[in-house]
Amino acid sequence: MKLRFSCLVQRVSFAVAGAMFAGASFFASANAATVDLPQYGFAIEALDGTPSTTSATTALMTFLPPSDGFAPNINVNIQPYPGDIGSYAAMSKGQFASKQWVVVSEKQVGGNEWVIEYSGSIPQSGSLHFYARAIAKAGKVYLVTATAKETQWGAVSAVLRKHVDSFQVK
Repeated sequence: MKLRFSCLVQRVSFAVAGAMFAGASFFASANAATVDLPQYGFAIEALDGTPSTTSATTALMTFLPPSDGFAPNINVNIQPYPGDIGSYAAMSKGQFASKQWVVVSEKQVGGNEWVIEYSGSIPQSGSLHFYARAIAKAGKVYLVTATAKETQWGAVSAVLRKHVDSFQVK
């Protein structure tokens, strides 16, 4: 059976998304993290890449099935950032304002976490809705962001929020 690469990528993406949304266990080995997906019958080692000390690194992306031309998703981004979470929030809100994005709600949690919900338009995707947590630790910000079209948000927001809120920095 010949499998197209795009089909394989889609299947792997759905498998990873399914693992995240089903609470799959992640465990560390000596040299690499292994993602164990017993419900799909396989495990795979993550790439051994170390997050950059000078630019953002996307560590994980997961997707829900697409609808309306867009796959709602969650991504985990690790950004070098020497400041505190308050200055990170201020910088981010300045970027949102420059794009004419709207902050729906925000709150600071403790001294190192900022939770924000916002919306805005991107030319190639249209009107999007975002829910994010930014956690500052050891000179980095771990940014976990859920994204869906505004037209999808009502249907997928609960599951996206649940999984963004489950994120933990080790």
